[in-house]
Amino acid sequence: MKIIFIGGREYHALGGIESYMYNLSRKLVERGHNPVVYCESDHDETVYENGVKVVYVKGPRSNILCKPWVGLKATLMTIVREKDADVIHYNAWPPSMWSFIARIFGFKTVLQEHGFEWRRSKYTILQKWILKFMELLTAYTNTNVIAVGKEQVRYFEKHYRRATTHIPTAVNMPTEQDADRSDVLKRFGLLQRRYFLFLGRLSQEKNIDCLIKAFKDSGIGGFCMVIAGSNAANPKYVKRLEDLASGNENIKFVGNVYGEEKETLLRYAYAFCLPSAMEGLSIALLEAMSYGLPVIATDIEANKAVLQANAVYVRPGNVGDLSEAFRYCVDDQAALSLMAEKNVEEVKENYTWDIVTEQYLRYLESI
Repeated sequence: MKIIFIGGREYHALGGIESYMYNLSRKLVERGHNPVVYCESDHDETVYENGVKVVYVKGPRSNILCKPWVGLKATLMTIVREKDADVIHYNAWPPSMWSFIARIFGFKTVLQEHGFEWRRSKYTILQKWILKFMELLTAYTNTNVIAVGKEQVRYFEKHYRRATTHIPTAVNMPTEQDADRSDVLKRFGLLQRRYFLFLGRLSQEKNIDCLIKAFKDSGIGGFCMVIAGSNAANPKYVKRLEDLASGNENIKFVGNVYGEEKETLLRYAYAFCLPSAMEGLSIALLEAMSYGLPVIATDIEANKAVLQANAVYVRPGNVGDLSEAFRYCVDDQAALSLMAEKNVEEVKENYTWDIVTEQYLRYLESI
């Protein structure tokens, strides 16, 4: 099948949509299919990577306008250039606003929901209202809807009465490490199993300020709090977090990590922290689970759907809960080990790219 993906930022970006397109497209190539990926960029360019055609589409810088504009442009380019496409897959509702045009020309379309964009704190009240209204419109105008999170499936079925299929995101299970990478930990000033890890975008809905306050209040000794990630769109917020952590040398900002650095931080962390107020389905969480890390997470529906009973849960934004969770993790290692083992099995059984690719292909064959 020839499958067109539309939406998301740069092909190698760290976000959930980008990871989905990158990994799924590579698995589709392995199975003899022909994926084409259209993504946002600051320039127009077409490249080929490992059998995947990647089309970079220049869009405006506006948070509100970029995705719809790229969606329109990519839809028209597909109609003209990819007449033999079997399906057009729109990532999230903004680019899918134009899916009706593709269907007029006889293309099958799929809308995949990755989260509730209107819940993000970066938008004004007016922008959130507009986003919510546009979500409603696209929910009714798209013919085939899938979602990465079970919460989104229930939401679309309840609020829009739209049949929605759950096809999650996924990760690759870690392989055995051959080389000694203690130099990576040394570079960050860390010791094996002596640090808690946050990995993700430093945005307000992640509640990293609460994480910093809680770690400082917990009173645990001999451990570091590693915060891996950045936010180029909101450097003032990142600076505020750094100022909040100033004076505590055990709180370390290491920026974005990739490849060997990311793998090493995951492999040797003591526990993983996800204090978010909202999530779709966190890839960083799945990665941490696959590495057998105990997890401190907020008790939001998206997290509980994956972790079930195998996490130390806290209320979103509650510094006291987080402080107590840090202390509990240090004091009860046996309970953490059991949770971690169950999390590894959960990922192996439900959240690997091989499993999800098969689910995805079966779905496409059914529409």
